[in-house]
Amino acid sequence: MKRGRGGVKFEDLAVGEGAEASRGTDVEVVYTLVLNRGDIVEADQPYAFRIAGRSVIAGLKYGVEGMRAGGERRIRVGPHLAYRDQVVPGKIPANAVLEFRVKLLKVTAQESSSDA
Repeated sequence: MKRGRGGVKFEDLAVGEGAEASRGTDVEVVYTLVLNRGDIVEADQPYAFRIAGRSVIAGLKYGVEGMRAGGERRIRVGPHLAYRDQVVPGKIPANAVLEFRVKLLKVTAQESSSDA
């Protein structure tokens, strides 16, 4: 696996040919979330977020950066980039290592608000 920003680990399963996800872009993905021990937490979940701010855990945001639309990636996220010692009741234990299997469906650049 390769190492990305913040220490997130990832492996490209399929490289897309569309637009690249980068800081400030909006992305639409479908992901499956698996605990390190193999338990599936969520499967084939559609999700949209901006690669900036705090609308998503850092590990997922960092792991999607650099992907191209149409690509698929396996992303391993340590607790420091996820929920740390917090518990998500019935889903994620404290200090969990997470693995996301992500398909990047769409990348949209933010429109500039400057007047030219």
